[in-house]
Amino acid sequence: MRKEIKYIGFYDLHDTVYKRVSNLAATNKMDYICEAIIEAGYDVCLVSPSWAVTDGKFKWLRKNTKTPKPHKSIIQCPSFITNNKVTRNIKIIFTLLWLFFWLLKNTRKDEKVLMYHVQWLSLPVRWAKSIKGFQLILEVEEIYGDVSAIHPYFYKLENMLLKSADAYLFSTDLLVRKIGHLKPFAIIYGTYKYYSRLAFPPDDGKIHLLYAGVIDTHKAGAFNAIESAKYLSDKYVMHIIGFGNVDLLKNKIEGINKLGGCQVSYDGLLSGEDFIKYCQKCHVGLSTQNMDGEYLNSSFPSKILSYMALGLSVVSCNIECVKKSKIGELLYYYDNDNPKEIAEAIMSIDFNNSKDSTSEIQKLNNEFVQDIKILLK
Repeated sequence: MRKEIKYIGFYDLHDTVYKRVSNLAATNKMDYICEAIIEAGYDVCLVSPSWAVTDGKFKWLRKNTKTPKPHKSIIQCPSFITNNKVTRNIKIIFTLLWLFFWLLKNTRKDEKVLMYHVQWLSLPVRWAKSIKGFQLILEVEEIYGDVSAIHPYFYKLENMLLKSADAYLFSTDLLVRKIGHLKPFAIIYGTYKYYSRLAFPPDDGKIHLLYAGVIDTHKAGAFNAIESAKYLSDKYVMHIIGFGNVDLLKNKIEGINKLGGCQVSYDGLLSGEDFIKYCQKCHVGLSTQNMDGEYLNSSFPSKILSYMALGLSVVSCNIECVKKSKIGELLYYYDNDNPKEIAEAIMSIDFNNSKDSTSEIQKLNNEFVQDIKILLK
């Protein structure tokens, strides 16, 4: 009989009528970890204390239990729809209390419970753990106090939650040293999903570059990428897809294309098979976010793994969490947020001796399945 692992985190179903608090990137990674747990020989019960975020006339939402596939079940907590500020706060408190009592009822001493690290859940999980004595495996994607300014109370909740864990899933090797090298752990940089070859770059003598992701001026990945086009010849073509500050991006692209060198195009937001085919028509993926920010060493850039899984060579800013990772030697780096240096890194790629990045992703997947199997034993 397969052992069931409880996995706690903010999770929402794609086809739900009433939306609940969740993050798409976190949901995708939770889905992947569920797949790895199942492959390791366990069943997984995903427990989501996500409260409803849809506003409107009061409506009660019952606890929802689904089994979307064999060996995987999902429990969504009860919640309610409201458009009143006071009852919104009550809704959050109700959800946290529900999780506390659910854990009291459904866990046992020394049982291993996996949890996606969120400060909001610190109190109910730690309280239930102190009473029931289950072992907490904390999935740490980033340290929120490093990523952004948070209220001192939430900073305290985060630290107490991090210290209370019995084992960890870390998103970078650096987090091991920072938080928990004395406790059991496994490392998972992101989603180790690899793709079959659906398309190839055109045989036009050009080198096709790709930036896929959020278009903003804070991390500025797309804007840093297109600025590097000023230092590239017409041997290169740059493609941008994603969402965000598109109007500003288009204005800058128009000016860059007038220079007559590397031509840049923005082609909207793609998903599914269209996204895969589009990306596989390129040679190089660009991970070019700004290098200033403590968040860079506490969270692994997910787009690097996506590019590799699609079979692309990758150019990245030289950050420690990437350089010292298991895939660090496969990338091409630049040292400063300088468009000329980014262009030089792009031009340094040796396509005759490029490694099979897809096989490296497959290797990481196999290693993680074994690691999670040991951690959950």
